[in-house]
Amino acid sequence: MSNDTLEAKISFEKLFKLYYAPLFNYVNKNLRNREDSKEIVQDSLIKLWNKRDTVDLEGPTIKSYLFTTARNTLIDFVRSRKDTESMDKINAEAISDEKGEKAMDSLLIRSEIIKSLDKLNPKRKEIFMLNKLEGYTYKEIAAHLEISERAVEDNMAKAFLHLKEDLKEKRALFF
Repeated sequence: MSNDTLEAKISFEKLFKLYYAPLFNYVNKNLRNREDSKEIVQDSLIKLWNKRDTVDLEGPTIKSYLFTTARNTLIDFVRSRKDTESMDKINAEAISDEKGEKAMDSLLIRSEIIKSLDKLNPKRKEIFMLNKLEGYTYKEIAAHLEISERAVEDNMAKAFLHLKEDLKEKRALFF
């Protein structure tokens, strides 16, 4: 396998891993058929991949492009089946594209943050989760875990530093 082929395979896998789940959730929410939804998402990703020479796969518009491609592929699929009930639902969803795209962005961001947090040591992850997801103050966390507030502060600072470094290459998700 040549270097170009290997790099292309790795790039497609990266694209697939990053966008498959949110696209699947969007399509399946409208279609309510897991197998057809998988096929539509795969077709959408392949359509994008086939246009990789003309589309910036790392650019900030990639999410919007993929979301639109998935919606259009879904519409084509539903039209081919002459499923008017699903078509009406998709058309209603198309009206709120921005809302759907924001939901997809939110899912992607949350997914990437969780993956990054899983790389933290268990104690640091617990401290971060208690503060950011459960709303505990540093003082409450310190009392609960029987550590100093300074230790909580240090762990939070290190967790934020880890997230910043780990998510640096995925910064396009956040803008």
